[in-house]
Order: sequence, then C-alpha cells, then structure tokens
Amino acid sequence: MNTENQFSRIVEHLLAGGFICEHSDELAYEYLSVDTRRSDIDSYLRKIGRCLYATEGSVAFYAAYTSIDSNDRRQDVRSQFRETINSLEPLCRWLRLLASALQSEATLQPGDVLRQGELLNALGEAPALSEDLAGLCRSGLFYSKKLATSEQLEVVLAKLVDQGYLLRNTATGSLFTATGKWSYLYDVLEFIHTHETISAENDESREEQVDLPL
Repeated sequence: MNTENQFSRIVEHLLAGGFICEHSDELAYEYLSVDTRRSDIDSYLRKIGRCLYATEGSVAFYAAYTSIDSNDRRQDVRSQFRETINSLEPLCRWLRLLASALQSEATLQPGDVLRQGELLNALGEAPALSEDLAGLCRSGLFYSKKLATSEQLEVVLAKLVDQGYLLRNTATGSLFTATGKWSYLYDVLEFIHTHETISAENDESREEQVDLPL
C-alpha cells in the first residue's frame, strides 16, 4: 500500500473512533511511529478540529477533539464519556475474574494472548469464578441470557472483540490477543484515580478551613 493510501486509511479509521496499535494494525502503527508522518496526520486532524493522541508509552493512537465549542461536539463527547464510564465497572470485573482464572497478579497487557479453552477449564475448576462470570452476564456490557459457562465466556470474549479490546485469531477462533485499547482504559482509570485523589484532598482542605477559628 502506498503512503497516500495508508494516510487516508489511518485518518478514516481514527475519525471512526478506532484505536491503532502494533497488534491491531501493525502497518498503521509503524506508519505512526515515524515522527514526520505522525505530525502530518496530527496536522490534518487539527484542520477539522481533531488531534492525534497517544496512550501512555505510545502503546496506542487515537483521535480526540481539540475543543468542544459546539453542541454537536459536546453531545458526542458526552455520549463517548457515558459509554466509557458505563463500561469501566464490567471491564474491571472481567480483569479481576481473568487474573483469578489465570492465577496471575499481572494486569492484562496489549499483546497478551488468551486461550479460550484454558479459561474455560479454569472456570470449570472454580465454581466461584463461574458464578462471577454469570453475574457479569446478568446486566450491562456483557448482558446475555445464556446459562452455560462456555456460552457466557464466548459472549464476553466476542463483546471484547467487538469493542476492540481483543483480536480473535481467525485460524483457530479460540485464541485472542489483547490490543492497545487496554492502555487507553488504564489511562482513563489512572485519570479518574488522580482526580478523585485531588478532589478528596480539596474536600479535606475545605473541612479543615471550616474548623479554623475566625
């Protein structure tokens, strides 16, 4: 693919809300790893009110608004923010379940490979984890009417593929690779944690000020 076509393809993907990492699109990621090309993409996006962002460590790239000075943009940002917030709790529950099933203290990272059969075996050996999975599928992002653990696991994995967090190996269908979108989720969680801490410190400061004698 020539440079011009690659440029157009990347811009279209970013404007559609897509994320680019070395696992989801190696060619596009290599393109954006070149400073001049990344600058060209960012310059183009800024002409239409967007800009190129990278997650911590430049694990993944995505587009964001440079400002929200119109009703349409504000509504779009609110919608995206609402979707992200609604997804945080079930995604965090899934990560905890996954860590328990794999008996790992490490958080899922881009490039990690998940084996559906291995996960299913782990769930089968731990009834408590199977119940956690069932609870995860009762509402929200992973809602499903499926009752069998194997079907519920398939629903969760398929949803994560649909949301761009996992890539399914087309050859086997039972291997999944974590994408750079997880790094975006971790950035959001870190942002929330930091601002909650700042808010809590401000609240304590205000309480201390109230107690001071006049």
